[in-house]
Amino acid sequence: MKKTIVFFLLFTIYCSLCRFSAQSRTIDSLLRIVNPENGQVYADTMKVNVYNKLCGEYDNRSDFENGLKYGNMGLELAKKIGFRKGEAKCYTNLGNILDDQSDYSKAIDYYMKSIKIGTEINDTYVTAVAYNDMGLIYMYQSDYPKALDCYLKSLNLNELRKDKKGMSTNFNNIGIIYMNQNDYKKALEYGLKSLKTDEELGDKKGVADSYSNIGIIYERQKEYEQALNYFLKSKKIREQLGLREALANSYSNIADIYTNIFITDTAGAGLTTSDNEHIAHSHLLDSSLALENKALAVNKEIGNKYIVTYIMLGIGNVYFNQKKYKEALEYYKKDYVLADSLGALNEETNIAKALSGCYFKMHDYEKALEWYQKFVQIGDSVFNGAKNKEITNKTLKFEFDKKAIADSVKTDEEKKVISAELKQEQTKSYALYGGLALLLAFAGLMYNRFKITHKQKNIIELKEKETEKQKNVVEEKNKQITKSIEYALRIQTAILPPPKTVKQYLQNSFILYKPKDIVAGDFYWMETVLRTDEGHPHIGAPGNQIILFAACDCTGHGVPGAMVSVVCHNALNRAVREFGLTKPADILDKTTEIIMENFAKSEEEITDGMDISLCSLTPHPSAKDSKQPATYTLQWAGANNPLWIVRGNSSVVEKDSVEVFETKADKQPVGRNENHHPFTNHSFELYAGDTIYLFTDGFADQFGGVQGEKKLTRKRFKEILVSVQHLSMKEQGRELDKFILDYRKSVEQIDDILVMGIRV
Repeated sequence: MKKTIVFFLLFTIYCSLCRFSAQSRTIDSLLRIVNPENGQVYADTMKVNVYNKLCGEYDNRSDFENGLKYGNMGLELAKKIGFRKGEAKCYTNLGNILDDQSDYSKAIDYYMKSIKIGTEINDTYVTAVAYNDMGLIYMYQSDYPKALDCYLKSLNLNELRKDKKGMSTNFNNIGIIYMNQNDYKKALEYGLKSLKTDEELGDKKGVADSYSNIGIIYERQKEYEQALNYFLKSKKIREQLGLREALANSYSNIADIYTNIFITDTAGAGLTTSDNEHIAHSHLLDSSLALENKALAVNKEIGNKYIVTYIMLGIGNVYFNQKKYKEALEYYKKDYVLADSLGALNEETNIAKALSGCYFKMHDYEKALEWYQKFVQIGDSVFNGAKNKEITNKTLKFEFDKKAIADSVKTDEEKKVISAELKQEQTKSYALYGGLALLLAFAGLMYNRFKITHKQKNIIELKEKETEKQKNVVEEKNKQITKSIEYALRIQTAILPPPKTVKQYLQNSFILYKPKDIVAGDFYWMETVLRTDEGHPHIGAPGNQIILFAACDCTGHGVPGAMVSVVCHNALNRAVREFGLTKPADILDKTTEIIMENFAKSEEEITDGMDISLCSLTPHPSAKDSKQPATYTLQWAGANNPLWIVRGNSSVVEKDSVEVFETKADKQPVGRNENHHPFTNHSFELYAGDTIYLFTDGFADQFGGVQGEKKLTRKRFKEILVSVQHLSMKEQGRELDKFILDYRKSVEQIDDILVMGIRV
């Protein structure tokens, strides 16, 4: 279907823009770096990155010649200096250009090289992008098992990196696979996942693409008005953003709907869009043709041959429904030649069927039968019995005979001067020849199926033996990996404050800590500082201490998250112990500086960091004075994660008398950030019975409920905390743990969980 590939193209455009969205310099400024006029010398690694950006910029502008030129220059330099990450990115960018030029075989070869390097250097971003782009090509070629394998590998890597933009792309592409298997429920499920992710990110372009893709799913189900509603939403956003290529695809999507509504509008009522625009039935095809031609002009200009095949099929369909069969035939023939040159079997199937129908209307039954046989032959190679049980020889023969009879009846009415006997003989001849041809085609197909089945049986037997060998290797590898992860757990456990130390300084408290995997990206931290007359703090001494504690969420979870947590934990310790800081905002500023210094030593561009909620708790100078109700002074600073203080009238409170005070964090992480600003320090006076809650986003982000598809949300989390205020802190921790287990049931934990509660 034409809409399917429009769906594909949007992903291709999306992936390309996503890769180069961080570029802010023009092509001229980039060229001045690789060809400096002022004698300035730039590092070779920087030149490789600039060549890569130039390659992407020219690809976005459809200047493939210059794109290939600078991509190859970057590849040559990266190999020369041993810059592996740059080399991998060059292969991906060159693969994108070859993809746009429909050189799919060479593009796949380049993506495989990028994946190989990315895997060797453990660069999950490069590998995830290459897998997704390679999946697009397999999808173009209707090789859905290979395409799905690529998308799932890309999704696993993007989930590991918490790359929501990459995950959105994967959701869309996986949805396509289900749509092409006619599993529309699953397709819509993944389409909506993508839409939700893009809305959370505030990505208007992504939202527009998701609207378009959901519209395609509804179109495939022949829910044309619902599909049109989504296409118009997508078109509106694309117009606002000035996305010329994507807008051209919106035109084609809407044009296809107009054609389909014309066919199904038996009452001749026409169409009223969601924008209250009414199109009369007689004008639907004219409107469709105008939009298709606009889309065709743009895609011919940028050289996207694959999209052109769908648009030309759409134009042919318009002429066919206008009964301009010669014009339709001209477009169908040109379209088939183009699709055949691209090896696009799915498109060849649709065009062959359209050609057969067009020849029927022109009374050329021999050509009609020829193209119908070709439709069966190509269709069988794309949709085998396991993929699509609806396509059978009986169904095809019934449709063929039905068209032949309908056309014959119309011919009889138009040619009354011809004798009834001659017409009867002609009809018998057509039926006889047609029946024989179909019988031969059916026999050939069955014999071909037999040979394929026998060959597949032998392959399966060999694969089973090979699989058994691989299974033993994998089991041994898993044992080694598990041992390594368990050792990593010992290291991470060692950096956490011991329960005995926590209870010594925060007696009335609980810590709910539930890593998603064996090791975690979340960790809790605590340090104590003795206040002295000289004003300089001493670490770990008993007495009148300042108690520092925090709930931290590092980028990623599992082993990568644990590695980042060690770096961040060390930076917090240095900020307090080495630089003598006790003010939370100052600690976060210094921690950010230390982390960036550590990561700057690497040639890789590392953007990992952490979200944190950090407290400084100091006994009030007059805490022993009964006239002074305040017992502690609390200072706090946060990166993305807030602070909640729950206040009641007594240690045992009624639910309705509880107040929750929320202090929002600075919207920036601790680590690399383009618009970094100093963290904000907040100060509070705490009273007996007040409770402090620090947490990461894991608890509120869990899914569960009756259907297992409902996100808990931070609002619900707050309600749960209010409901347990009558309990001791130890009991609160147990209640939260029990609640999240009951809520999730059999649903897998999606993130690390960390909640800290302290009552003063």
